[in-house]
Amino acid sequence: MATHSQIRAEQRYGLSEFNPLKVMKEILDDRCIQVEENLEKYSRIFYVRYNNRYLKVVTDYNVSFVKTVLPEANDFNLLEKLINKLANCAMAA
Repeated sequence: MATHSQIRAEQRYGLSEFNPLKVMKEILDDRCIQVEENLEKYSRIFYVRYNNRYLKVVTDYNVSFVKTVLPEANDFNLLEKLINKLANCAMAA
């Protein structure tokens, strides 16, 4: 049975085999950009690269699981920051 985040990834990005654990690894390895944190909703929002696409992902506040995947937002400044960050990570490896 598909999780909420898998259903949303399919609906919003066309990702039929979305793997939340893979996204969590990118976040925990700091290969992402945090967009927002919201203590009232007990959540954090990140931009993450996943299978050569950039996803907007919501986790719980402690970043222990993926809650949902949000629709694409055309915030090119944040995407540019993420691309630059990932490029620097790749050069350091």
